[in-house]
Amino acid sequence: MPISSDLIDSFRRVGVELLEQARVFESLEVEGVEWVPVEGFSPSIVAGVDSSRQHETYRGFIVYAVQGYSLSMAPDGGLIAGVGGADAGYLSVVEASRVGVRVARDALVSSVSKTLEVKLLSRVAGDSGAKVALLDGSYESFLGPILVFSGELRKAVPELAGRIRGLWEERVKLLDRLAGLARLAFISKSSSKSTLVERGGVTVRLKESEVRVSDFIVVKRVIDSVKPRTAGFIWYPNPYQELRKGGDEVGRVASRLGRWYTLTYILLHPAGRPYQLTIPGKLSKEEVAWIVETLKPLSPDGYPRPLSVAHHLSTLKRSEFRKLASMILPHLETGREELERTIR
Repeated sequence: MPISSDLIDSFRRVGVELLEQARVFESLEVEGVEWVPVEGFSPSIVAGVDSSRQHETYRGFIVYAVQGYSLSMAPDGGLIAGVGGADAGYLSVVEASRVGVRVARDALVSSVSKTLEVKLLSRVAGDSGAKVALLDGSYESFLGPILVFSGELRKAVPELAGRIRGLWEERVKLLDRLAGLARLAFISKSSSKSTLVERGGVTVRLKESEVRVSDFIVVKRVIDSVKPRTAGFIWYPNPYQELRKGGDEVGRVASRLGRWYTLTYILLHPAGRPYQLTIPGKLSKEEVAWIVETLKPLSPDGYPRPLSVAHHLSTLKRSEFRKLASMILPHLETGREELERTIR
């Protein structure tokens, strides 16, 4: 069916409204944020890791696969070491349905992929003497949400809760050991929360009124005001954030990690885009500057190459996953076969 004229008109109306909102954002005044420019760089080895995942629901089972890769780079971008790894498994649909199939599946597969990433990063960072160990995501995402979910899950599906809990403990213990070798740094592309305004002590005004806006709006206003634009990071009254859930649990499992972490937003290249940076512990402005100085020479396009290269090398395509599944599960169907036969 072609796009209707009504839908085109609706989108045009939405476009006008979005432009009006954008003009409002441009008039916001931000108080309490300092832009800290970073001019030089610190020559240190940096390790990074990433993974990709695929899954398919066959009759009665959710089959998943995770593929990861970790590498370390010299300040000039030269590859020092690299290692790959993978994991695969399945989950009963009946078991998952007790808390919601999608919720249970995502919780398990996310736990598997994050734990695999930490395993690979620990091997590479330890062997290469990396000073910074990079992970794609936030400190909260690696330590917090699983615990939020586990209480509810434990009542409904004890065995699945035990699997996820075991993966979480293994991951936290590995991160704790890794923190004794290198500075952990978590890079996140998402900045939709309002942490800076709600918990960071940053004030945003529209005319005479204080307003609550998402972090990415605050960061954009700050960076747009920097002339000339330069690599750096923001500093504000309360950059020290507390894990929303699970702080006590983390403390019992890990001695170097804890409930507190430092949150900032960094720009690694003048023409790049800002990213959220979270680091375990309460860091000083100078310690954050050192991390940005370390990542800067390895981010010619604005994003750390140890993460982008790891992402490329770990990518598992949907077609590749289905080939794997067809090799080991030729007798299982997805449940869509009858429909596909009907519409041919």
